Formats: sequence, C-alpha cells, structure tokens
Amino acid sequence: MGTNNSNNLPAVAAAPKRGKDLPGDLEIVNDARKTLEAVKLVQLGARAALVCQLTGLTKKVVGRLYPQLTGMPSPPGQVPFTDTWYLKSNQRMLDANLVWRLFNQLDHAERSVASVLIHGYEAYLQITAAPALSLTRAFFVPRLVTMHIWHKQTCDHCNMSFIAPGEHDGATCPVCIEYFNHRCRVCGTAIKNRTAGRRKAACSDCYEGHRKGRKQLVQGTANGCPWN
Repeated sequence: MGTNNSNNLPAVAAAPKRGKDLPGDLEIVNDARKTLEAVKLVQLGARAALVCQLTGLTKKVVGRLYPQLTGMPSPPGQVPFTDTWYLKSNQRMLDANLVWRLFNQLDHAERSVASVLIHGYEAYLQITAAPALSLTRAFFVPRLVTMHIWHKQTCDHCNMSFIAPGEHDGATCPVCIEYFNHRCRVCGTAIKNRTAGRRKAACSDCYEGHRKGRKQLVQGTANGCPWN
C-alpha cells in the first residue's frame, strides 16, 4: 500500500492547480508540495509576489512565511520587465546564459515552474563562485526569450548557442567576449590587463604587423600601385 502511494507522488506533484477537483488526500499532498516550494523560494530570496505567482498560494499565507523563515517581511520591488540591467555587464550576460541552459535541462523533466526555478538556481549557485543574478533576475531570463526580446543565436567563434537581444551586433557569445577581453583576436596570445583605457584587441606583435601592412598599403596606393 505504501509503495503504491510512493509511486504516485510524481503524478500528484505534476497535477494541475485545481484543489477543489482533487480527492481530499491528494489535495493535502498538492498543498504540501506548494508550501514546501514556497519555503524554498523564500529561502533563496524570492519576493512575496513571485512566490504567490509560482505556487498559487495566497498573499496572506506567503506573508506569514517570511517572518517565520527570515525574521523580516518580504522585500519590496517588482519583477523586472526590461533587459537593461543584464546588458550593462558581460558577466551578467554570461550568467544569464548559464541560467538559461540550466533551466532548459530541467524543463524537460515534467517539473512545476517553481521546481525548475528552485533546482536551476541552486545549481547556478553551486557552479558560480560569485553569482551576479538574484533569484528574481534568474527567473526573468527565460521570459525574455518567451517575449521575443532575446533570441537564440549561434556564436561565430565557438558555434555554441546563446541568447541575446535581436539587435545584438555580431554573433559572439558572452564566453567568447570574455575570452577575447584577455586574448589577442589574431593569434590568441594572452594580453596583460591594463588598469585604465581601452582594452587591447591584439597583442603588440600582431598590432605592429597590422600597422606596417596598412602603412605599405597606403604608400603603394600613393605611388599608383594599389595592393590586392
């Protein structure tokens, strides 16, 4: 008897949020699942509005969880509605793409939206030493794709898929952007970081070779012998 109930738990967890349509015992299990998800979301830093949206629990119930779990009320603020914050830093775009991949991996396992967010964000925190995205920021990443603000693209350098705005200039993923911030785009040699000024795109040798080539081209054109 106990074994059968255990085998039915995944189906119960995936059941639609229609409490009144469920038998009494299944309704209790479904409510318990939503409460556990709400507790975990609060512990990960979700705001009350987001917890209510993902679990279907009332604002009153969620409001009671915060003082019990954190000792303070829910932090104020709304869910993001633009991508401006992400675009201000390549590190934020890098983390957004990492979160997007983690969520895609979990989304095929017939989990609830809350479960995907919880497990995906926990994996993100384990992978990243200095996470740039809060739980709320992470939650908004797949919505940017759903709303067609960001689109799936293929990087010209590594051929990996990534997401970025439709007006993204060139197809270079955040990983390759970060790589080329410290490497010569011509030969791949490591470039020493400079404390100030514009980042170098090429090492000294490649830059010098390019400069000499342009100088010869200009001289040849001036003498009436254009270079091919």
